[in-house]
Amino acid sequence: MELRHLRYFVAVAEALSFTRAAQALRTAQPSLSQQIRDLEYEIGTELLNRDKRNVSLTPAGKVFLDEARLVLAQAERAKMLARRAGEEDAQSLTIGFVPAAEVKIFPQSLTMLRAQFPDTRIVLQSLTTYEQHEALLSGVIDIGFLRPPVDEVQLDSAVILREPLVALLPADHPACWKSEVPLADLADTPFLRIASRHAGNLGQVIDDLARREGVQLNAVQEVENVLTLLTLVGLGVGFSIMPDYVGQLSFRNIAARPLAGPVVRAELMAAWRRDNTKPEVAALVERVREAVRDE
Repeated sequence: MELRHLRYFVAVAEALSFTRAAQALRTAQPSLSQQIRDLEYEIGTELLNRDKRNVSLTPAGKVFLDEARLVLAQAERAKMLARRAGEEDAQSLTIGFVPAAEVKIFPQSLTMLRAQFPDTRIVLQSLTTYEQHEALLSGVIDIGFLRPPVDEVQLDSAVILREPLVALLPADHPACWKSEVPLADLADTPFLRIASRHAGNLGQVIDDLARREGVQLNAVQEVENVLTLLTLVGLGVGFSIMPDYVGQLSFRNIAARPLAGPVVRAELMAAWRRDNTKPEVAALVERVREAVRDE
């Protein structure tokens, strides 16, 4: 049984005429009659009384007419809701992000994007780098701001920011008195590492730096998110190394100091599905690049 069977039956039942119903449906009367016979055969009982002059509903037909109208009305409602959801989705942009984007990218870039697309609803989702990969592939988010690498063939990506690394120290640490801190000065201080699922390749960048400086970091804990990391540093549990956006976060008992030597940077990327054709995606990437160039 298909919806067309229900539509044909309702048309005949309301018109009480195969001729008028066929005209209203813009179909041939023999075809309409055959569709109704097929419907009755599938149900197992007659729905219409027919003679040469009159068409009337059987008791079963009266019951079936009420139910058929409900089914058709529900089908129309489903179409309307789906269409509305599709229109809303087409006018929304869902963005995943790690904290660096929230601090360094969004204040200017999202303001510019909203001015360009005033009717687009912007949805922000704070997600780890790992979670953003999953959300991008499943279509939960339209664009993500995350740490590299981005290797999936379904995704396009661009490096949009390269942030210098800084040492995050308890405010009473002796190295805070220096304008630049040699990593060797921190070899004996417990090191707090941000979890790789949150930070992508940041841990590898830090390990490469330590190896180049000949320093063995005294890693004592892997931390699941940035706010917890900052809290632990503020409590004096240890120090950490993070991109310099953390220096813009207000923690009185934490000091952020540049590392001595050649500047080492961590990359922040934008990534999006290749088949995502929303103009807001390309516009946001361009707005971000403009904002970074202007800094």
